[in-house]
Amino acid sequence: MVQGVVSGFGMGLTYAPSIAVVSQHFSPRKRTLVMSLVTSGTPLGSMIHPIMLNNLLNGTVGFAKGVRASAGFVSALLLIACLSVRTRELPAPTIGYTVVARKCSRDVLFILMTVGSTLFQIGFYFPLFYLQLDSTKHGLDINFSFYSLVIMNAACFIGRCMTGTIAAYAGVLNSTIASTVACSAIIISMIALSDMASVVVLGLAYGYFSGVFIALIVPLVAVLTPDLSELGARMGICFAFTSFGGLLGGPISGALLGSQYKWWIASLFSGLISLVGSLIFVVMRLIIYRRGINGSP
Repeated sequence: MVQGVVSGFGMGLTYAPSIAVVSQHFSPRKRTLVMSLVTSGTPLGSMIHPIMLNNLLNGTVGFAKGVRASAGFVSALLLIACLSVRTRELPAPTIGYTVVARKCSRDVLFILMTVGSTLFQIGFYFPLFYLQLDSTKHGLDINFSFYSLVIMNAACFIGRCMTGTIAAYAGVLNSTIASTVACSAIIISMIALSDMASVVVLGLAYGYFSGVFIALIVPLVAVLTPDLSELGARMGICFAFTSFGGLLGGPISGALLGSQYKWWIASLFSGLISLVGSLIFVVMRLIIYRRGINGSP
């Protein structure tokens, strides 16, 4: 419990500020591309680190030394990252955090984006948490089941790297809508998981489109922020609410699975709740279209 709480605080305190700092150095045209490339480091690490840790824990090194090696590896990389961060001088915020929060509470598009992201993320983590267990329970080799997440993260890496280019032509919000609808359909399709081929196809497809969505969250907040000096505060407010989606999704899916592993119930629920979230993004697009906002996301 302590590890979960403390590591959660640590990730929250490092992820949002690091992305916000990167966004300061680039123009709106290049910001989405750069931020999508920065976020591609997460799936890259998710491919390398679990394989390394699995070999350490199950090899001659053992659990205790393996955990220490993992901690040293992560600490060294974080130190390099911290030493590399450079902020750009921007105009000092003219309003405080509470004023930004009040402005956000009156911003319909920001509210819809936050609600849509929260609902979507309730179902978003189902494949990440349960694909490996799902494949194991369907009689697939346990070693292959472990690498199913590596396959997913490899596709996620490709998706995040390509997001900046795609969003430059299709638009950030349009790309978000397409990726969330695709993710919802793939989650529901997990009902059909039965053999190695289906695990590979589902892992590749979900990894790619989930990577596109994750890479677009921060750019979507950025394009809806009229004053970039408020970006950090708006990101914090948005992530504070959307984190509840990730918090609720895993336990709800586990409860729906039950001891009898009723995969279709959990898959259907996760897919439908994600689809509701994606439909809210569609509502955002309709509002922007009706308002005739120039330079819309």
